[in-house]
Amino acid sequence: MTVKQIANELQLWSQIEVAAVKIVSERSIASFLDKIAQIPVERSRATRRLGAYVSRAGEPVCIRIQFAQEPEILKQTFLHEVAHACDHLNREKDPHSYRRAHGPSWKNWARTLGISTQCCGESEAIRTLHQQRLKLVAVCQKCGTEFHRVRRLNRNRTYVHDRCGGKIEKV
Repeated sequence: MTVKQIANELQLWSQIEVAAVKIVSERSIASFLDKIAQIPVERSRATRRLGAYVSRAGEPVCIRIQFAQEPEILKQTFLHEVAHACDHLNREKDPHSYRRAHGPSWKNWARTLGISTQCCGESEAIRTLHQQRLKLVAVCQKCGTEFHRVRRLNRNRTYVHDRCGGKIEKV
């Protein structure tokens, strides 16, 4: 899947085009939109973030989206990540200068795309998914406190409960 395919599916491509026309210089708008359209969109398994824009060596790699979120939040998350891609690719002089992920330039893109400049969104569906994935990973031998995590603890380490000082036994 690509940005354009997802944007068309969510009926957001025209919104992206309008924003690009407002910000990008007229002579480079076609190539800019083509670059944005071709960025791959991957399904994320993360339960602590709604989406992510990934770039390496000044080039976009992909946008990762957790599709389990509510439809309206999914649209906002998608546009949020597209704003990161647009901000990154619009830095004509030096795409390596992309440093402040939620800086003034990104906020301008976010406002132009019609989304909030908020950095972290909330999704009840993702929160529920995270709770379902938690497993019992350890128990304190002294006080009996249970520790639940998505990932297991490192088996090569020993752990001590910071509240009671008891040894934590991995399950």
